[in-house]
Amino acid sequence: MTRDELLAARTATWAADARAALATIVDALKPSTRHLGDILDWLDDIAARDGVAASVTLDDAELRRIVASGASAPERLKRWKERLRRLRYPRLAAREQAIAAELRAMDCGPSVTITPPAALEGGMVTVTIRARSAAELGAALQRLRERLERREVERLFALLDEA
Repeated sequence: MTRDELLAARTATWAADARAALATIVDALKPSTRHLGDILDWLDDIAARDGVAASVTLDDAELRRIVASGASAPERLKRWKERLRRLRYPRLAAREQAIAAELRAMDCGPSVTITPPAALEGGMVTVTIRARSAAELGAALQRLRERLERREVERLFALLDEA
Protein backbone atom coordinates (compact mmCIF):
# COMPACT_ATOMS: atom_id res chain seq x y z
CA MET A 1 0.00 0.00 0.00
CA THR A 2 1.36 3.41 -0.90
CA ARG A 3 1.56 6.27 1.56
CA ASP A 4 -1.35 8.05 -0.14
CA GLU A 5 -3.49 4.89 -0.13
CA LEU A 6 -2.72 4.32 3.55
CA LEU A 7 -3.57 7.92 4.36
CA ALA A 8 -6.87 7.75 2.46
CA ALA A 9 -7.89 4.41 3.98
CA ARG A 10 -7.01 5.26 7.57
CA THR A 11 -8.52 8.76 7.60
CA ALA A 12 -11.70 8.14 5.59
CA THR A 13 -13.90 8.63 8.66
CA TRP A 14 -12.03 11.69 9.95
CA ALA A 15 -13.49 15.18 9.76
CA ALA A 16 -12.25 17.29 6.86
CA ASP A 17 -10.25 19.62 9.16
CA ALA A 18 -8.37 16.68 10.69
CA ARG A 19 -7.58 15.21 7.26
CA ALA A 20 -6.37 18.62 6.09
CA ALA A 21 -4.20 19.08 9.18
CA LEU A 22 -2.62 15.66 8.71
CA ALA A 23 -2.10 16.30 4.99
CA THR A 24 -0.22 19.50 5.83
CA ILE A 25 1.99 17.57 8.25
CA VAL A 26 2.62 14.77 5.74
CA ASP A 27 3.54 17.31 3.07
CA ALA A 28 5.93 19.09 5.41
CA LEU A 29 7.57 16.08 7.09
CA LYS A 30 7.39 13.56 4.26
CA PRO A 31 7.13 10.42 6.41
CA SER A 32 7.65 7.01 4.85
CA THR A 33 4.71 4.61 4.76
CA ARG A 34 6.07 2.90 7.87
CA HIS A 35 6.40 6.18 9.78
CA LEU A 36 2.95 7.26 8.63
CA GLY A 37 1.54 3.97 9.90
CA ASP A 38 3.12 4.66 13.32
CA ILE A 39 1.70 8.18 13.33
CA LEU A 40 -1.80 6.99 12.47
CA ASP A 41 -1.64 4.19 15.05
CA TRP A 42 -0.57 6.62 17.77
CA LEU A 43 -3.22 9.18 16.80
CA ASP A 44 -5.86 6.43 16.93
CA ASP A 45 -4.55 5.26 20.32
CA ILE A 46 -4.66 8.78 21.75
CA ALA A 47 -8.17 9.32 20.34
CA ALA A 48 -9.41 6.06 21.87
CA ARG A 49 -7.77 6.70 25.25
CA ASP A 50 -8.74 10.38 25.58
CA GLY A 51 -12.00 10.36 23.62
CA VAL A 52 -10.83 13.18 21.34
CA ALA A 53 -10.67 13.60 17.60
CA ALA A 54 -7.27 13.37 15.91
CA SER A 55 -7.54 17.08 15.11
CA VAL A 56 -7.27 17.87 18.84
CA THR A 57 -3.96 16.01 19.08
CA LEU A 58 -2.69 17.49 15.81
CA ASP A 59 -3.42 20.95 17.23
CA ASP A 60 -0.85 20.42 20.01
CA ALA A 61 1.27 23.59 20.18
CA GLU A 62 4.56 21.69 20.34
CA LEU A 63 3.66 19.53 17.33
CA ARG A 64 2.80 22.67 15.36
CA ARG A 65 6.04 24.36 16.43
CA ILE A 66 8.12 21.40 15.28
CA VAL A 67 6.47 21.35 11.84
CA ALA A 68 7.09 25.09 11.45
CA SER A 69 10.72 24.97 12.58
CA GLY A 70 13.51 25.53 10.08
CA ALA A 71 15.09 22.10 10.56
CA SER A 72 15.28 19.54 7.77
CA ALA A 73 12.25 17.34 7.11
CA PRO A 74 13.93 14.22 8.56
CA GLU A 75 14.94 16.09 11.73
CA ARG A 76 11.48 17.59 12.12
CA LEU A 77 9.88 14.16 11.55
CA LYS A 78 12.10 12.64 14.22
CA ARG A 79 11.24 15.39 16.75
CA TRP A 80 7.55 15.38 15.76
CA LYS A 81 7.25 11.62 16.24
CA GLU A 82 9.06 11.85 19.57
CA ARG A 83 6.56 14.48 20.75
CA LEU A 84 3.65 12.37 19.51
CA ARG A 85 5.12 9.33 21.29
CA ARG A 86 5.24 11.35 24.54
CA LEU A 87 1.58 12.27 24.03
CA ARG A 88 0.75 8.62 23.34
CA TYR A 89 2.73 7.26 26.30
CA PRO A 90 2.59 9.99 28.97
CA ARG A 91 3.54 7.71 31.88
CA LEU A 92 6.53 6.36 29.99
CA ALA A 93 7.57 9.90 29.07
CA ALA A 94 7.27 10.99 32.72
CA ARG A 95 9.35 8.00 33.82
CA GLU A 96 12.02 8.85 31.21
CA GLN A 97 12.14 12.41 32.54
CA ALA A 98 12.44 11.18 36.14
CA ILE A 99 15.29 8.86 35.18
CA ALA A 100 17.06 11.63 33.27
CA ALA A 101 16.69 13.91 36.33
CA GLU A 102 18.09 11.19 38.59
CA LEU A 103 21.07 10.70 36.27
CA ARG A 104 21.74 14.46 36.25
CA ALA A 105 21.50 14.55 40.05
CA MET A 106 23.96 11.66 40.34
CA ASP A 107 26.54 13.84 38.54
CA CYS A 108 29.02 11.09 37.78
CA GLY A 109 31.25 13.56 35.96
CA PRO A 110 32.35 13.64 32.36
CA SER A 111 34.21 10.32 32.51
CA VAL A 112 31.23 8.16 33.57
CA THR A 113 28.05 7.83 31.54
CA ILE A 114 25.09 5.74 32.66
CA THR A 115 22.62 5.09 29.88
CA PRO A 116 19.16 3.63 30.57
CA PRO A 117 17.84 0.95 28.23
CA ALA A 118 16.10 2.06 25.05
CA ALA A 119 12.39 2.67 25.67
CA LEU A 120 13.12 1.61 29.28
CA GLU A 121 12.78 -2.02 28.22
CA GLY A 122 14.89 -4.71 29.82
CA GLY A 123 15.94 -2.84 32.97
CA MET A 124 19.64 -3.07 32.11
CA VAL A 125 21.73 0.10 32.11
CA THR A 126 24.98 0.62 30.25
CA VAL A 127 27.84 2.17 32.20
CA THR A 128 30.61 3.70 30.11
CA ILE A 129 33.86 4.88 31.67
CA ARG A 130 36.31 6.96 29.64
CA ALA A 131 39.81 7.42 30.96
CA ARG A 132 43.20 8.46 29.60
CA SER A 133 45.21 7.16 32.50
CA ALA A 134 45.10 4.83 35.45
CA ALA A 135 44.54 7.85 37.69
CA GLU A 136 41.51 9.00 35.65
CA LEU A 137 40.12 5.48 35.71
CA GLY A 138 40.58 5.30 39.49
CA ALA A 139 38.86 8.67 39.96
CA ALA A 140 35.93 7.59 37.75
CA LEU A 141 35.54 4.33 39.63
CA GLN A 142 35.67 6.22 42.94
CA ARG A 143 32.87 8.56 41.80
CA LEU A 144 30.81 5.53 40.81
CA ARG A 145 31.52 3.82 44.15
CA GLU A 146 30.40 6.96 46.00
CA ARG A 147 27.11 6.93 44.05
CA LEU A 148 26.63 3.27 44.98
CA GLU A 149 27.38 3.94 48.66
CA ARG A 150 24.91 6.85 48.73
CA ARG A 151 22.32 4.49 47.19
CA GLU A 152 21.82 6.81 44.22
CA VAL A 153 22.25 3.90 41.84
CA GLU A 154 19.57 1.97 43.76
CA ARG A 155 17.15 4.87 43.21
CA LEU A 156 17.94 4.73 39.50
CA PHE A 157 17.15 1.00 39.33
CA ALA A 158 13.99 1.55 41.39
CA LEU A 159 12.82 4.05 38.77
CA LEU A 160 13.63 1.57 36.00
CA ASP A 161 11.66 -1.13 37.81
CA GLU A 162 8.60 1.16 37.87
CA ALA A 163 8.75 1.67 34.11
